[in-house]
Amino acid sequence: MPLPSNVRDLLKARLGVPTRPRTTSPVISAAPVVASPVKQDAARVGIMFVNVGAFQVFLVPGTGGNPPSANIGIKVEPNGGSLVVTWEEDGEITAWEWQAAANGGTSILFVVETIIDEGRQPATAPAA
Repeated sequence: MPLPSNVRDLLKARLGVPTRPRTTSPVISAAPVVASPVKQDAARVGIMFVNVGAFQVFLVPGTGGNPPSANIGIKVEPNGGSLVVTWEEDGEITAWEWQAAANGGTSILFVVETIIDEGRQPATAPAA
């Protein structure tokens, strides 16, 4: 087996499958409006939510139970607060749909998912 030459090679060696990032920047409205920043995806092995907006965002995994609000969910602080979920530490909820609502006004999440690639993308750096 050749030595890894980049991060994707290291991830493939660790996970046993090729992966690639997928990014989005959904706008999250104030509660009681609920958004789904990511849908369910069984190929997702990791996810990072970064709140780049000016208001707190509350996130909850799954679509059952109570919707996110100022009293319910995982609080992600404004201006750079983050939440990281990985399959190794958090299990199957990594692949679930996630719901979000902001507290006090509209905010923006920067979302980076790590998904199983199934060989669709070569392990090369993105174009500069």
